[in-house]
Parts: sequence; structure tokens; C-alpha cells
Amino acid sequence: MRPRFINLQFDLKKRPMVIRLGILLLLLTVLSGCSLIQAVEVTPAVLRTPTSLINLTMLPTLPTLAPETVEETPIPDKDIYYDAQSSVFAHFVEQPVPQSPNEAAALRGKVSGGTDPEFKVNAVDGTEYTVTCDDYCFVVNDKKEVIGRELIMSGSEVIVFGVTDGEKENTLLADVIAVNTQKAVERGTVSDMAYLPAEITYTEFELQGAPLSNPIRMTAADGSDISDRIDKRNDTMLSGMTRYSYGVYGETYSTSIDFKSEFNRDPFHPTRANLTIYSNDYEFMNLWFPAVDNPYFDHSGILNFGGDWFLTIRMTVDINPDPEIAEILYSDRTIMSQLNFDKTYQYVRSFGFSVYDYKLFYFFQRNDGYGFVLNRVDYNLGFDEILYGLVDEYQDLNPYYSDNLITFFARRGQTWYLVELETPKKPYY
Repeated sequence: MRPRFINLQFDLKKRPMVIRLGILLLLLTVLSGCSLIQAVEVTPAVLRTPTSLINLTMLPTLPTLAPETVEETPIPDKDIYYDAQSSVFAHFVEQPVPQSPNEAAALRGKVSGGTDPEFKVNAVDGTEYTVTCDDYCFVVNDKKEVIGRELIMSGSEVIVFGVTDGEKENTLLADVIAVNTQKAVERGTVSDMAYLPAEITYTEFELQGAPLSNPIRMTAADGSDISDRIDKRNDTMLSGMTRYSYGVYGETYSTSIDFKSEFNRDPFHPTRANLTIYSNDYEFMNLWFPAVDNPYFDHSGILNFGGDWFLTIRMTVDINPDPEIAEILYSDRTIMSQLNFDKTYQYVRSFGFSVYDYKLFYFFQRNDGYGFVLNRVDYNLGFDEILYGLVDEYQDLNPYYSDNLITFFARRGQTWYLVELETPKKPYY
């Protein structure tokens, strides 16, 4: 029993040392773990400041500044145009004709002689000018309506827009000639539609007013709804037979034009642009015609029929010298196999070429009115206008072409019409 007592006494004597070691180890453990604890910042709560009620009726009246008076910048009278009658002569601003060659020019005077295509014009200052009007020159009246050259007569007051000749003095190359004529146009005899080819029917629907576009809206003169006449277009189709792309020998034609490129301007006639025609990718024909940047279409696609190809171009001339204002005159010219088609067939202009019922179709204008040609036969309709060449939101008012249906809008006097040319559907051969 003695040894056991001695050991117990020995353990008790060591106990204070053990306690101290334990406390030291515990302290080291706690201090080493402090680095593992992330400090958390406590965001103090936002104290809401009480808002006192404000009696708006008790607020004082604050002084206000007098309203600012905006004074408009006066505009010179020469920059204001009232286009109520769309008169070329009323808007014209007299300017001296440049003495240097190949410069844009405008000349006002009276015709003293000459015959198409060369006329003599006496200016206001008494100078006599020679004016040349080539195949790509056109003529309008005071109301900007396209007319025939035969209305340029001795004594007529004219305004010539073009360029000065590069070789001859007092000579102008005209793009457009405006004639101040009040001569009433005599309408020709309207053709009898009974002479149309068999099975083709011609129908006119008189309207209450001018048709509206985007979408097309119109009302018949008797108040009836004729919107189904437009809906029937959806039942027709425009097949490859309507737009032949190959010539009689299998050749293909294409065109290239870029009005906005400087290199595409004639250095001797800066108001004109170039159109290049290719046959089987080879340059075939070059022509220069009046063209300015404008919202109209440039030219139609080439159509081949009966061994000939047809191309309609739109000639445009800006007659306002102010670069900020555009006043554009325009007309169309058709080229048939390198010939001036309009001059050959004595048209003022022709447009809208297609193939309908396996026959050549197009519209024409003469001084006695508008009409169409089918299978090389002219049908005068006595219209004063046929809508064509419209763009953007108005393009749905252009003539509609399909294999067995052609529709277009036209005006006779102040009365508008929807016109249909229809034939039964036939099988393709």
C-alpha cells in the first residue's frame, strides 16, 4: 500500500504545472483562430427624417421673368416660292450665261428661227444664241408638263436649261426647253376598243377622286366598293414569258450606271450621266443623258422582243440654281436597238414596256393624249395622264403587269379612272 500513496502525492505536486501548461495551450489556440474570423461592419440604420406638412396656399408668390420673344431671321423674298400654279417662268431667276465652255447655263428669250434640233433664241439683252436639242433633250410647257418639240415655234418665249458649248461661242446644248405656250391641246379621237385582239377586254372604272396609296384606296364614282379589283391581282402571276431576258440570237443584255460617281459625268456636258449597255458582258453601247440625284427611278430593265431590245431611261433636270432647293423636271426616253424609239415612232415619250398575251405592250404619250400599244397597234385613250415611275410609298399606284392582267390609273380632265386590260389564262407554250 505504501508505494501507491507515494505516487499520488507526487501527482498532486505536479498539478499546478499541468494547469499552467493547459492554460497556455488554450490561449495559443484562441489567438491562432482570430485570423480566421472575418470582421463584419454593421451598417447603421437610416434614420428617416420626419417631413412636416406644407400648406401650399401659404407659400409666397415668387417673381417670374417675362417670356422671351424670339425674333425670326428675315428671309429674302427671292428665297420664297409660292408654287400654287407650278409655273416654270414665274420661278425663273435671271442669271447671266457663262462665257466659259462646258458650264451649266440657263437662257431666257424668244425663238427667232431654226428647226428641230437646232433653234435660234434671242436673249433679253439682244444676243442671239444657237440652241441644240439632241435625242436626250426634252420639252415642257409652263406647267412642267412634257410636250412635243413641234410646239417650239418662231416667236415662242422659252427658257433653255443646259450647258455652254465647248467649241462654239453663244451656243447652248440643251437638256430641257420650257415653252411658255397657252395653246390648248386638242385631244385625238379615242380608239374603238372593239378592235382589240380577240378575247382581250378593256374596262374603265370611274373614281370619285385620285387614288390613294400604301395601301391602295379608291371609291367608284357611284359609291360602290371596287377594292376587289385590286385583290384580283393576287390571283395573277408574272412569269418568265413576260420579261424575255435573251435576244433573238441568245445574247443577254445588262446595264451599268452610277449617278453619284464623279467619273460618271461627261466633262463636256456636266449635267449628264453615262449609261453603259453590255451584250454578253461586252460593252455594247454608251449614252449620256440628263441626270441629277433625285427620288425617281433611273431606268427600266431591258426587254427583248421580236429581235429588238427596249430600254426606257428617265431624264431629270434640276432647274433651281439654289443647291438647297430642288425643282426637278423629268421625262422618259426609250432606246430600241440603239435607235431613238420615240423619235422614230413620233411619240413625245413611251414607257412601261412588257409582254402581254405573247404580244409587245407599252404606253405612249403624244400631244393629243395618252394611250397604249398592243401588238404594234396604237390605241389612243384620250387620257391626260397615266401614273408611272412612282417610287417609295407611291409605287403601288404604278401600272401592274401580269400574264393575263394589266391595270393602271389614269386621268382624263379632272376625272380619275382605274383601267383593266384582261384576257383569259392560257397555257404556256
